[in-house]
Amino acid sequence: MADSATDAAAENYKGLLIQYCQERGLSQPIYTETQLGPADAPQWRVKVSYGDQVHETPEPVSGSKRFAHQIASQQVLTQINSRRENFLSGDIVGTSLASAPTDIPVAGPIEVPMPLVSSALTIANERLTTSQPSRYRTLSDTEFSEKLSELTLKIIRTLLERSEKEQITFR
Repeated sequence: MADSATDAAAENYKGLLIQYCQERGLSQPIYTETQLGPADAPQWRVKVSYGDQVHETPEPVSGSKRFAHQIASQQVLTQINSRRENFLSGDIVGTSLASAPTDIPVAGPIEVPMPLVSSALTIANERLTTSQPSRYRTLSDTEFSEKLSELTLKIIRTLLERSEKEQITFR
């Protein structure tokens, strides 16, 4: 628990969550706590409501109410990052672009119109930058570029597969 206490003290997770909500036009998070232990050794179960989401700490948090808010905020931000990573990897509302079949018969390189590539790149870049603004980005430039190219190619492949299925051709 000492490591968690040190980590939470070093980083203002509650402030980061408030900033996350402000950047997305959400109301500020609302914290509701329930004390479970005695006054001399309190434990807190914290519920955080933000946007249309609600998070409750899975286990009671020992220490001050302020510390419990920090831990709950840290857990919320971890969930947000997890959802962001799932989204970036192509998992959209339980459907994964990665699991979409990529069995387009290819005798050689696929020719894709440049405007399609440009649009897919724009969409992929928007997804990446919206989900993780640059000042909070934990990815290196190389990792960001790799994720950008991977997501762009997934979008193109999915679009080509769907257009082939629907018998749509691009000119």
